[in-house]
Amino acid sequence: MNTNEEMLQFLHKSAKMSVDSTTKLLSKTDNHKLRAELLCELDGYKRFERESSSLLRSHGLKPQDVGMGTKLMSDVGMAVSTMMNTSASHIAEMMINGSNMGVIKMSKHLNRNLDCPEKTRNLCSDMINYEKNRMEKLTSYLR
Repeated sequence: MNTNEEMLQFLHKSAKMSVDSTTKLLSKTDNHKLRAELLCELDGYKRFERESSSLLRSHGLKPQDVGMGTKLMSDVGMAVSTMMNTSASHIAEMMINGSNMGVIKMSKHLNRNLDCPEKTRNLCSDMINYEKNRMEKLTSYLR
């Protein structure tokens, strides 16, 4: 796998995980303001998923799905974490933690793959900035 494919596949999987996680957490809150924030966030993640998929396909590649084990661990972790606490603060904290983890992992990938094309680097950097922006917006829900 070349560096461009590696970066695009990683970006696609990250965006897909973010779409899935945000969708699941949306169903756990009845706070209307937080729901609006999460819906906005979901739209952004879907855009990154579409753009990475489109770039992969333009290179003759098929977007890969997130591994079953990763999905299962994420689903179980969210279910356990929201079993006793579905407050807006807790859900915002979960989203912030997920975004922070995404920023760290994407930054590591970018730093390891300095030779990937500028278009791919820019899309990955855009996702990092998007995640940082979303974390900032969600901090107002922390109590």
